[in-house]
Amino acid sequence: MFAKSLNDKKEYIANVAADVFFAKGYKESSLQDIAAKGKISKAGIYHYFKSKSDILSYILLGFTERGIATMMKCLREAQEKKLMPQQILSALFKIYAQNALRNRKMSRIVLRERHQLTAKNRKALLKRERLIFHTVRDQLRQVPNLNKKLNTNIISFQIISMIQWIGYWYDSRGSLAESEAIDQMLHIVLYGILDSKRGERV
Repeated sequence: MFAKSLNDKKEYIANVAADVFFAKGYKESSLQDIAAKGKISKAGIYHYFKSKSDILSYILLGFTERGIATMMKCLREAQEKKLMPQQILSALFKIYAQNALRNRKMSRIVLRERHQLTAKNRKALLKRERLIFHTVRDQLRQVPNLNKKLNTNIISFQIISMIQWIGYWYDSRGSLAESEAIDQMLHIVLYGILDSKRGERV
């Protein structure tokens, strides 16, 4: 059942726990539920994690770290291609949104269960999320035709919130394909919601 490496074993337990937390909610889930679903013993779980809270922390911090790595890779590649600032911002937006949509279970767990983390682990998660925020804001500030009346912190929070929540509510059975949903969100960020021929953009 298990691969040989310690990391693979931890990942297996974390993935099983994520399924349980997603289905039942963190508070209603137990280590016994995780053990039963993963066909392992509670003692086996304790060999890799100190507690249920430790598992949740591992899941949320790991997911966030992988998202950061994806964004940084996208940023490096865009800069190597010498894309314009708005093109780089668009590339970052799309890769971040794709990550949220392709990991909808994890996106929901982050939004639903982050308050269950210990104070220390909430601080660790916040530190990583601030890195995402600063990455988006720093790139946003390089866009030359940005509306100077708008606060870049507000725009950055709006971008991140939109992306986080699309991972929560998006339904692939709906009228919009994943790429269409992302494109419409990006259009709103860049151009607003009003038809330019009928009124001012916000």
